[in-house]
Amino acid sequence: MTYPPPQAHRPLVAVASSTGKTVDMHLGQASEFRIYGRDQGMVGLIGTRPAPAPGGGSIRWEGVAEVLSDCTYLLVASVGPKPVAALAAQGLTVIEAEGFVLSLVRQLYGATD
Repeated sequence: MTYPPPQAHRPLVAVASSTGKTVDMHLGQASEFRIYGRDQGMVGLIGTRPAPAPGGGSIRWEGVAEVLSDCTYLLVASVGPKPVAALAAQGLTVIEAEGFVLSLVRQLYGATD
């Protein structure tokens, strides 16, 4: 996974995970997002944010973009092309990924801690 690290204007990474251990949620099924950040070189969980209610098509994706407006990336297990395009238009890059949340988030930050 090779992406530039999150930028100062969008310093956080969001993850769709049912357990917090692995990226295991389809974007359409996510009821909340786990938010990760970097502080003094350490990458860790900052908190959670509720996802907009499922359904509603583009209205839901606008809501996701608003909830995650300070995030550069959103890690999900799977996602369709319409939400990817809608969120990209709002500056949020959706990444389909499998694996341990903290390991994947650390990779995005280029961290070795």
